[in-house]
Amino acid sequence: MSFQLITHSKKDLERIVEVVIDRLRKTEFIQQTPINPTEDRLSQKEAAKFLGISVTSLIAWKKKGKVPYFQIGRSVFFSKSQLLKLAQKNPGLVQSSRR
Repeated sequence: MSFQLITHSKKDLERIVEVVIDRLRKTEFIQQTPINPTEDRLSQKEAAKFLGISVTSLIAWKKKGKVPYFQIGRSVFFSKSQLLKLAQKNPGLVQSSRR
């Protein structure tokens, strides 16, 4: 049996704790966010911000079929309730708000 000693600086440990806390907060937010039917529709920019990703990433996900969306003419919309359900089923999908 061999042992390895791994050391981290105080700054590294603080960053790890920040990331974990941020992910927990994001998960709590997803679990507790109520949906008002009149506020369910999100633009691409709003949906990207909601998921913590760039608009470019959201468009790529949309093209790959990773996120549900609606299109009326040339306008693209996302359902906040559907994005919440998707995020609840796939916690790794939602990005940390800190970079």
